[in-house]
Amino acid sequence: MKSRAKQGIDSQARPVTGYESGDGQRSRSVRRRSRRRIRKKRFYFFLVGILAVAAFFAFFFTDILLPIRINELADKDGKKSGGNDMSDRDWQLLLVNSSHPLDKDYSVRLKTVQNNHQVDERIAGFVTDMIEDADSDGVSLLICSSYRSVSRQQELFDDEVNKYVSAGRSMDEALAEAAYGVAVPGYSEHNTGLALDIVSPDYQILDSGFENTDAFQWLSENAYKYGFVLRYLKDKTDITKIKYEPWHYRFVGSEHAEKIKEAGICLEEYLEKYPK
Repeated sequence: MKSRAKQGIDSQARPVTGYESGDGQRSRSVRRRSRRRIRKKRFYFFLVGILAVAAFFAFFFTDILLPIRINELADKDGKKSGGNDMSDRDWQLLLVNSSHPLDKDYSVRLKTVQNNHQVDERIAGFVTDMIEDADSDGVSLLICSSYRSVSRQQELFDDEVNKYVSAGRSMDEALAEAAYGVAVPGYSEHNTGLALDIVSPDYQILDSGFENTDAFQWLSENAYKYGFVLRYLKDKTDITKIKYEPWHYRFVGSEHAEKIKEAGICLEEYLEKYPK
């Protein structure tokens, strides 16, 4: 009897396993939730991977394949563009002034000419020939400035601004006066590699007095033959927005240089008269 009673007690105690069965259900629910979390994590990782691959290809095409180095396919005669949407044959007429900044993607392949000065490699031969021919005529031409990086142009511009500020000008006045003599960075022809400041060993001051030298006289008569023009003319300052600079010469190609010289006009006027 005791044994049976014990068995009855034991049998009455078995429903406790029903509670254990509930734990099992909860355990399965936990496992299901865990599997869902794992699937979500996998999905997130997959999504992140897809986005990373998309970002890579976007970078590759926009920053590597899309930008074409402006001068890499160009030859000395200018078969490719130099920027600013110039036509293939007229890279020489690239306009950079106070209202036409240099393209941010502009690049230039440089070649050293006189005294470690560098120019666009397409005009290096013209520069060398001009200096040598002048020397044969008994005239010494001295390059005092050529290609400048935008950062170097910034340094020169800041120095010019500080000079006017030190003289008592307001910042606005200093900026305006500085820009009249030193182009704003990114708006300078020197950033193109197509411009030169030329003086002579006997006269290296950058002022209007240079026009009284043999070097200036020779350049006035012969520079166009080598594709160069006097860029900032005395009577064109209202157009160029740059003061008269008898030492600043710009390569535009011999064909264009001859027309510009004969017409007595500046590059801005030439481009209006002979639009590309």
